[in-house]
Amino acid sequence: MIRKVMMLISSAVLAGVIFTASSVDAKAALSCTYDIINDASSDIANATANYNAAKADEAAKLAKFNAIKADPAHSLLDYEVAAAEYQNAVNVSQWWLTQLNNSKAFLTNIKGREAFEDKFAANRIALYDLTTLQASKFAADGAANMANGTLAQIAEVERAIAGYQVMLPTSPSLQKEIDALNVKLAILKAEYEKRAAVAAQKAAEFANNVNTLGYQAYSKGFEDYQFNREYQRDNLNWDPKGYY
Repeated sequence: MIRKVMMLISSAVLAGVIFTASSVDAKAALSCTYDIINDASSDIANATANYNAAKADEAAKLAKFNAIKADPAHSLLDYEVAAAEYQNAVNVSQWWLTQLNNSKAFLTNIKGREAFEDKFAANRIALYDLTTLQASKFAADGAANMANGTLAQIAEVERAIAGYQVMLPTSPSLQKEIDALNVKLAILKAEYEKRAAVAAQKAAEFANNVNTLGYQAYSKGFEDYQFNREYQRDNLNWDPKGYY
């Protein structure tokens, strides 16, 4: 007996599974961002080395200054020169400390940009997967509807044949109608088998997409955040109250 093709997962269920826990692993920040990160890391290494050298020089200059102060025979010139050298060493080490802190702060900032760009790329991949999933569901539902529509035609023809067969004993001429309907019925059954096979294929494709695509990671909230972020960047006088 020919059975009706089962309808696929409903839209409500599909919407429910979209937000189950999953993740898309995508490292896709812009190449220039990685270049900047590498440069910033190099700057930190350079600033660290120079700061350590400056602190060592500062300690040496301080030791020299203290030694001159402790010498009762030191001259005023020696004292002033040693004091100036020490102060200069302090200034140099402080300058390199500032450079080091600035480089660290810059690296933290650019890593935030990297994280945003990675998440943006991952969200776009997840959106593509979600779009693919929804398209496959639409195709599967459409194929099921076509198969079930043909099945409904088969049922209608079978009812017509049954009705004519009841009247056949008193109206033998109806045999021609019955024969024509049986031909039509055979055509419809063959068509149904084809459409049912297509529906099964589309259903399998949809089920595979449900199980393999990374659509769960898509975040509409992050998509809106990204849009607003870019909009604010391009429109400095943007009023968020006017957006909603």
